[in-house]
Amino acid sequence: MILIFYIVSAAISMGLALISKMPLKPKNKFSFETSVIFPTPILAIGFYAILKNLFFPSLCISIASGILGFLLSKYANKLFGEP
Repeated sequence: MILIFYIVSAAISMGLALISKMPLKPKNKFSFETSVIFPTPILAIGFYAILKNLFFPSLCISIASGILGFLLSKYANKLFGEP
């Protein structure tokens, strides 16, 4: 049952990334440009693993971590980029 929550978290983050028209994959293979494939689902799964251990495994936490992973990967260049 817990594995389903990981999949839901990754699917929500990837779905939101596709809706917001992020690129499916980076233009350059070795660039750090964010895309739907990487790092969006990895961030969502990581946030879910952290929140699962802090609170309890549930669908709401899975959805919230998917949204949080999407937001962090969408605005990563603005947060961590050079001025």
